[in-house]
Amino acid sequence: MNAQDLEKHQWENRVIVIASPTFGNSQAAIQLASLKVEAQALKERKVIVYHVTNSGFTVNFDKEVLVSEKSESTITSFNVSLIGLDGTEKFHATEVQKAVKFFSLIDAMPMRQREIKGNNKE
Repeated sequence: MNAQDLEKHQWENRVIVIASPTFGNSQAAIQLASLKVEAQALKERKVIVYHVTNSGFTVNFDKEVLVSEKSESTITSFNVSLIGLDGTEKFHATEVQKAVKFFSLIDAMPMRQREIKGNNKE
């Protein structure tokens, strides 16, 4: 997976990238499971979840493995990142995170605050 795969989300979606060497990685499985049960909260916050490995990637808990045209990195261990609407990394960790961690980070962002205010006017 390369940066172009994520660039299409800029100003449209926030992105959580779960990276692991393989799809069978236990930490990645735990991270995915903790986020999957919060699918509605992710949708409300415009979050897309990628699971990226050395053999391909999946999007939003889909089973279909996609392969990027240019995969230039070798993932050696589990990590997870949050990418904001502006395309910059807002958070990075090497341990599994609870969904609430991402939600609190997102909800504190100025753009999310504007989204919340806009939704309350409806």
